[in-house]
Amino acid sequence: MKFVTKLSVLVAISMLASGCVTQKGIDSQERIPPQSNTEQTLPEDKVEDGTLEQEGKGLVEEGDIPAQGALEQDALVQGETVSEPKEQPKRKVGVFINAKKFPSHTHVGTTKFNNFTKEYSYDWQLTSTVFNKLKTAIEHSSSFEVVDVTSKVKGAWQLDFVVKQNENWTFSENQNALRKSLLADGITRIIVIEEAPTVAITECGTYGCSEHESQGFGLFTRSFLGTDHYIASASFDISIENLDRPVDIAAQPLFKELLDDALKNERIEEFIPPKNFDEISDKELAPVKSFVVSYFDRLAATVAQYLSKQ
Repeated sequence: MKFVTKLSVLVAISMLASGCVTQKGIDSQERIPPQSNTEQTLPEDKVEDGTLEQEGKGLVEEGDIPAQGALEQDALVQGETVSEPKEQPKRKVGVFINAKKFPSHTHVGTTKFNNFTKEYSYDWQLTSTVFNKLKTAIEHSSSFEVVDVTSKVKGAWQLDFVVKQNENWTFSENQNALRKSLLADGITRIIVIEEAPTVAITECGTYGCSEHESQGFGLFTRSFLGTDHYIASASFDISIENLDRPVDIAAQPLFKELLDDALKNERIEEFIPPKNFDEISDKELAPVKSFVVSYFDRLAATVAQYLSKQ
């Protein structure tokens, strides 16, 4: 009986212990919260009003996020400046043109009593034409800018800057002030075109040669014992000089032929003389005008070619 009683007690104790463990397991499972399968989202009111939650920083307004421009500005404030290359000022070519408004007619007859020079009242606008041709050709082919210096000087005689002394080119002391003034304005080259007499025709015979001059741009005629010659004349003196160093550009080989009087005067074989030269029309002078303009086309192209290598 004692054995049965002890066995019953042991069984009862074992059952009680098993029940406690089971109850603790159930309780612990009930206390574990269920895992959510959905991602955590920001409250709708925070998304709609443009605010973000940052850990440890609270709410950050959308406008508080620095833009790229603001970052660059901050860099400038802190001394991180970005330097841009400065454009170098253009060098300039000054142009001075001195010519009459109207074309002239120079006639040399058999004797000096037949000689005359007169003007025809046809405005060829040669000064503006020549300037524009130089400006277009030079600025298209080089880095130079062409400017008119007529208002800066009294005459072409002031623009003779480069002279030759002891076989060397040097600057004239007489014009140093004007030269430096032009340089201060960025003018480093000067072109002077001045109407002046040129040799239109040279005649040679038993007793030597004689030269006859055209007195200005326009028509030159020569009559001798019934023989007539008609010549278109671009009768100008032309000077081209450096102002920053003593160089007579016009003396360079490139300009030698162009500045020869023989190339400034050309015989017009197809010229039809009028019955009365006092009544010659602008149309009849058209071949003369065409030659004069074409001469300056060649001059402009040659100057542009030279300056393009400077």
